[in-house]
Amino acid sequence: MSEETAKNGDELNIPQNKFFWIFGGIILLIAAWFGYKALISSVEDYKVTLVDAPKQVDSGSIATFTWRVDGPPTTINHTSVHMGLTSNPGDLTKEVKPADTKYTDMITDFANGKYNIPLQFVGNTKMGKVGKYYYRVHALVNDKNYWSDEASFDVVKGMTSTTSGDYKISVLYPPKSVTLPVLPKDEKEATMGGTVTFTWRIDGPPTAINNTTVYYGLTSSPGTFNRDVKPSDTKYADFVKDFINGKFDIPLQFVGNTKITDPGTYYYRVYALINGKDYWSAESSFTAK
Repeated sequence: MSEETAKNGDELNIPQNKFFWIFGGIILLIAAWFGYKALISSVEDYKVTLVDAPKQVDSGSIATFTWRVDGPPTTINHTSVHMGLTSNPGDLTKEVKPADTKYTDMITDFANGKYNIPLQFVGNTKMGKVGKYYYRVHALVNDKNYWSDEASFDVVKGMTSTTSGDYKISVLYPPKSVTLPVLPKDEKEATMGGTVTFTWRIDGPPTAINNTTVYYGLTSSPGTFNRDVKPSDTKYADFVKDFINGKFDIPLQFVGNTKITDPGTYYYRVYALINGKDYWSAESSFTAK
């Protein structure tokens, strides 16, 4: 091959090589863009999860829902349970707003505010009309709508104060044990304490109460408590502070927390003062170690 032929061949390859590198660069930029979008999408993804919900509620009673909003830390202004008597099946995308659905009611507790997520929410609503209700948990996060799957519960004809005047306290998810994290040896306290969560319901004819709590201590107060046994009559030394003073419309579900610092076996009962009478659950226990 002559020098002139080789030179001509190199001159022909130069535009081809430029085209190849330009085209390859564009492909790499496109791939990098889609990779970046996928990464951001996965990092910023959020999830709403239904934790607890009723299967059946009496008309005129309170329905309690517990749900979580998880994902990267941010602040939201709205999350709720949207519900109605008409089903809205299928998958709801992030563009579907509550107004676009068939749900006509919602829990208003966190419908307008400022909430730092990840966070767990407990909301209540009073149920009226009898029927099957369909619902989803919803959260508006960074202008996108996140929805849970659809579920349902039944509202049935409830009792009134003329049919029964008795009340019932139920302990839900009773704690069994709590771990006390140990502090460094140079600290004055032996432990930094462990948190115990109590969940309970008060059922019966609708009314308002001002006091319900969990009394607990290292000494048992066994036996059956009648309506005249006051907290000061027991051996329980401490109590959950969350609902000790307020106004609460029952039936209602409560979630309270307390911190335990000393190891041992703790005995406890749920308590409520209703219409001047003392109502107690049966005694249970948990261990702290």
